[in-house]
Amino acid sequence: MTRSPNLFIIGAPKCGTTSMISYLSNHPDIFVSEVKEPHYFNTDSGHRYYFEEEAYLSLFKSASPKCDYLCEGSVWYLYSNVAITNILKFNPSAKFLILLRNPTDMFFSLHQELLFGGSETESDPYKAWELQNIRKEGKKIPIGCSDPRLLQYGNACKLGSQVEKASKLIAKENIKYILLDDLKSNPDSVYNDVLKFLKIKEWHLDSYQVVNKKKVRKFSSLARLFSFITFLKKKIGIKGGMGIASKINKYNVSHDKSLSYKKDIEFQKHLKSYFLEDINLLESLINKDLTHWK
Repeated sequence: MTRSPNLFIIGAPKCGTTSMISYLSNHPDIFVSEVKEPHYFNTDSGHRYYFEEEAYLSLFKSASPKCDYLCEGSVWYLYSNVAITNILKFNPSAKFLILLRNPTDMFFSLHQELLFGGSETESDPYKAWELQNIRKEGKKIPIGCSDPRLLQYGNACKLGSQVEKASKLIAKENIKYILLDDLKSNPDSVYNDVLKFLKIKEWHLDSYQVVNKKKVRKFSSLARLFSFITFLKKKIGIKGGMGIASKINKYNVSHDKSLSYKKDIEFQKHLKSYFLEDINLLESLINKDLTHWK
């Protein structure tokens, strides 16, 4: 009998979730879903990969009965208006990990990730930020974008308001907040603090490598073509049959190339001002000094 997941890393995107779930997968008492981000519970979004409960639960079929936790990490659950409620209906005793970072840095990283994945086509982060209002009206949405809400960067990176919503739904003892700053500076300590929160045995890894480093497309035109093909497949309900295209897509990746834009000082000031109130809110909610973010 397939067991149900009881540990969820619900966000935020580009905040170290892939690294954390990789670390957790090395613990003998934790089983991580065969697909890291199934995005099953955010039913208000077009950014989903699993739609049927049976298919979703099959991701945990290989879990040992000895595992205390079955875990998945869908980074857009925190941003969703319904995912947390859906999870708690599914498993009222579920535990949640939420990773957080400076929203200004998060914006630049998120923009690059969406550009890489084809949801974004505007390569200039300033112009992408400026497009938010017109995109809210349904205009200039890239054809490969699964959910236009992802392009509302200001809302997507307002982690304070998202955490406030989450904290009203999840029991205090079932939620753990993790700052990317801390995960980077002392991963072993943060990792074992999480294990303590989960009440499972201490564990130390040989190394804590960063997973899902910044990546860019070598050829943007090829990326747009792949995104368009993926969109068409989804539209007409075709599954599978893209082996060659997938190989080409994987080839079209660089991990070493520097970002093509320069972070404009005035734009950064604008972003810091935009996120200031939300950072203050987050600071009060998680009881952490976030002065260095401001």
